[in-house]
Amino acid sequence: MLIFAQLTISGAAVDVQVGPQAEPGGAVILVVDGFGSSYAYPEHEPYALDGALLEKAVLYNLTGSGARLVDVRVPVPETTKSHGILVTGFSGADPQNLGRTIFDRAREKGYLCLGVLERGDSKEVLQKLDAVLYLDDNSIHGAEPVPGFRDGVPQDLHALLQAWRDRFSNYTAEPGTAGYAGYNLWGLETATDIVEHMGSRHFLLIANIGGADSAGQDLGAEGYIKTLEALDAPLGRLAEACRRNGDLLVITADHGMCFPSSRGRGGHSATKYAGRLESLRVPLVFHGPGVEELNLGGVWSETDIAPTLLDLLNIPENLSAEGRALPIKECYSLLVKGAPDGASLWRGGVLLANATGDDEYNFQGLKRGVYTVKAGERAQEVLVNGDQQVNLEKKAAPPWEAMKRVLGIILIMAINLAGIAIILRILRKD
Repeated sequence: MLIFAQLTISGAAVDVQVGPQAEPGGAVILVVDGFGSSYAYPEHEPYALDGALLEKAVLYNLTGSGARLVDVRVPVPETTKSHGILVTGFSGADPQNLGRTIFDRAREKGYLCLGVLERGDSKEVLQKLDAVLYLDDNSIHGAEPVPGFRDGVPQDLHALLQAWRDRFSNYTAEPGTAGYAGYNLWGLETATDIVEHMGSRHFLLIANIGGADSAGQDLGAEGYIKTLEALDAPLGRLAEACRRNGDLLVITADHGMCFPSSRGRGGHSATKYAGRLESLRVPLVFHGPGVEELNLGGVWSETDIAPTLLDLLNIPENLSAEGRALPIKECYSLLVKGAPDGASLWRGGVLLANATGDDEYNFQGLKRGVYTVKAGERAQEVLVNGDQQVNLEKKAAPPWEAMKRVLGIILIMAINLAGIAIILRILRKD
């Protein structure tokens, strides 16, 4: 018996553009330190350790639009570790040795990586950035942001960040809740000005604002809620700047906040707080080109943020992320394999695209829904609810089918031989 093997080597699939492809200019990741979604999302209620139902903040510019994930949880409700998870998509990220991050991938694609980092929470991220305003002092009053730049950063960014460094003290001079709200306001207005200044340049900006976390631990539940509510108007201005500039905006937090009672000071990483949903649940909202307007149910993880952001920026992931891209895009792709004579794509009886010249085709820009792929006499329906692929190659028969055919042939031959033998015996007798 001779066994022949045929090896077919093919290149990349042929891209077929069916619908528009989103092209964001840049992206902003806003991390509201200590913001638990239980305190603002309509789906959740916050409780203290003693069982008391706590007040909630109203944030129209958080919950009113975009793709909002209803239940997102951080693996570790602690700032430094959570920031490492956020930028790598890996729950076991080592803050002292992050490896590849979203900033590495973005820089490889020509993006400027920028940071506005309050409260000194992300020292391990600094070396990943091209330009940064960084507060290495946890004190709200009297601290001063420190600007830092890599070689080759455009001079206009030097001037911009240094100007915002000089304005910081004006935002935090007032005592009480106003000072914590001003701390956040400075970070949000700095981020908004950077977005407006960047124009058509590709950039990835992370802005970490720390006022809510400090208010929760210093002022208790009442001061925490007031500090959160003060986010609404400046958050709306940042979202509008991103919309005008064609940029993505991601709003999330590194952890939430838990309170022992309606009057006690809060915490999040201590043992009595760390397992509570008030500490683990964080907001996650995406705005911008290519993002569908929806509220997505289910339980999701902070590890999903990095792969989702890169997916929306059309940057191949290439991280050690354990998370996955969330199904929040307006359009997806459908990879069709095994169509050497060409393939066509249909929806509702309407021909959308024809493709020939290869045996693999990547139909791009598809809205959610059911499509039919045709190749010769073959046709297959596919539900597109995320990036999908379908293989139209004729399936090889299972091994037992081949064995059945062989046994059948052997049996037929045996019967024929037996019949010939019987006929020969009859002839000899005659």
